[in-house]
Amino acid sequence: MQEIRLTIRKRAFPSQGRVRLNIAHLPALGIREGDKVDLVNEATKKSVTTAVIADTMVREGQIRVSEEDLKSLGLDDEQDVLVVKTPPVDAKIKKMAADAGTSLSKSVDTLGKTAKKTAGDVKTGAEKAAKNVKKTVKKATGPKEDL
Repeated sequence: MQEIRLTIRKRAFPSQGRVRLNIAHLPALGIREGDKVDLVNEATKKSVTTAVIADTMVREGQIRVSEEDLKSLGLDDEQDVLVVKTPPVDAKIKKMAADAGTSLSKSVDTLGKTAKKTAGDVKTGAEKAAKNVKKTVKKATGPKEDL
């Protein structure tokens, strides 16, 4: 995956969904002006997809981002952000489906373990109850006498 870390700077003019970065970073990301990149806050895993505007006036190592996108990411001015070339939509869908499948599989495993534990607890409880019933019946009927 093509990615770089850049220092975020708040844009002077708001333009949510668009970022400005130095043209020198485009080859490292394998993109052209107008392509999409994902900005990722690595600490919180929050991300924002934005369109790229190549700008020679932006310093190398920096990326200019709108205040709204900064807030969405949970980052402040001068913090680092991971910039990743946005994968094609079909690749994103496949990844989301795979992630959902993994999550579902984990949930099913957990549910299975919980069901087995609960069944074991019920069996143990039933065995104890049966023993108590036998004791109670034995006490209630008393010793058997020969007739």
